[in-house]
Amino acid sequence: MTRLTLGLLLLVTLSSCTSQSKSVILASGTPGGYYNRLGQQLDESAQASIGMAVQNLSSQGTQQNLQYLLNGQADFALVQLDVASPAMHQGKVQAIALLANEHVHVITRNSSTLKSTADLQGKRVAIGSPGSGIRYTAEHLLQAARLKVKVDNASFDQALKQLIDRKLDAMIYVGSMGASKKLRQEFLSYSNLQLLPIQPSLVNYLTIMEPGSYQVAEIPTGTYSVRPAIPPQPIPTFSTATVLVTRPGVSRQKVELLTWAVLSTSRRYAQFYPELLTGDARSLLQKGLFYIHPAAQAVYEQGDPRDAWLRYWENNNDLQSGVFILLASSGIGLGVQKWRRERSKKLVGTTSKRINELMELLPDNAQQALKGIEELKQEHRLQFISGAVSSEVYEQIQQKTQLFTDQCRTLLDEHHKKLVMDTLLLLDDWQAKLQTDPDEALQTLAQIKHQYRMMLLNNQVDIEAYIELVELTLMSLMTLAPQAATCAFGESPAAIDPLPDNHST
Repeated sequence: MTRLTLGLLLLVTLSSCTSQSKSVILASGTPGGYYNRLGQQLDESAQASIGMAVQNLSSQGTQQNLQYLLNGQADFALVQLDVASPAMHQGKVQAIALLANEHVHVITRNSSTLKSTADLQGKRVAIGSPGSGIRYTAEHLLQAARLKVKVDNASFDQALKQLIDRKLDAMIYVGSMGASKKLRQEFLSYSNLQLLPIQPSLVNYLTIMEPGSYQVAEIPTGTYSVRPAIPPQPIPTFSTATVLVTRPGVSRQKVELLTWAVLSTSRRYAQFYPELLTGDARSLLQKGLFYIHPAAQAVYEQGDPRDAWLRYWENNNDLQSGVFILLASSGIGLGVQKWRRERSKKLVGTTSKRINELMELLPDNAQQALKGIEELKQEHRLQFISGAVSSEVYEQIQQKTQLFTDQCRTLLDEHHKKLVMDTLLLLDDWQAKLQTDPDEALQTLAQIKHQYRMMLLNNQVDIEAYIELVELTLMSLMTLAPQAATCAFGESPAAIDPLPDNHST
């Protein structure tokens, strides 16, 4: 009876306290800027749907937003995913929702001789003000392309003016496609501006080296104007994401309520994230995010957190039994029986917990995570066959496990591509050494072979990937003169045993 009394009190408390107005602090951006406008939309959504105020804390950009969050000066922050990824990996930051995709724009004049980002070498380029997300991404781009440029620290507005006045050769901008009214106006006012393509090889390199942070993308024809079409043809580039994040220590209730405010008003964010107009908001708001706050994940799965008392009822057998005894003689007792018939839905919550545990293995041990999710899917399959799970619930948990399976396979593919790229670089280095120092080249090749074997024995690669790496090595040998290969190995390349002893057939 004591447990029953406490349960009934909890029902009353939860249903009343969640309706009270609350306030949170959001680190957004400069007044009038893209992040600031997104922060205002968050405030409008929260006020309309849950009666919670979102106070926008101005900043100089995404890096300062992240610092405000880590310092405890803000409860939530709007950041670029590539900027937040290191902190996410360390467990200091967790994602709430993906609110936009930010594309990298490399802008120059039509009269310029520049044809692609490869031509920026030695040019004067504005890469964003210090502390901005544009600066962070631009530096990664230039470093990956091994470009040395004359850096200009002008802000976005200043850089546009200097570019038009021929004081700059180019500028780099990172933002939601078409969301910058200033950039749209400049394209329409000055026909001398154009976008430079980023070569696909560079984009592939960035997406492989920064899995989860960057995605292959393009700026479609007519993004900034239909007539004349600006750009006149699709521009290959890459993108990162605008993510709403929080700290693990922020109140779970605040996280739940703000997540629900975004989810329940998702179409209002279509001006920043156009796919929300027609797509499934639950999937789009967490697309590609590995480190999602558990409270936000619960809202995506279960809906309005103010209905928590209903879930408490469903998961508490003692409370159900007590109320059933009290109400069995009334018509309300029929509703209680219905709740008991739906107990199989608890499997959804258990599945989410298991997926969150497996998510901790990413991105360092995607192979083990994939094995774990496949075992979980097999458990669900057996439960469904035995009739312990309804078809509706089974379909729901299948969607969750398949989404995580796809994430694991994507990471494994990216790791595989990186291994192949690293192998090619090692082989290039080995071939160069072979011409100048055969003894050192022989040691390098031995290290390469040993590295392959250890990766296979430690389950870092599967047998197919191991064979592919060995084949790359052998193909590299076949391009050399026979005497060079003999000098490197002291034997014929055909004599190389391609597999460790415990994997040979």
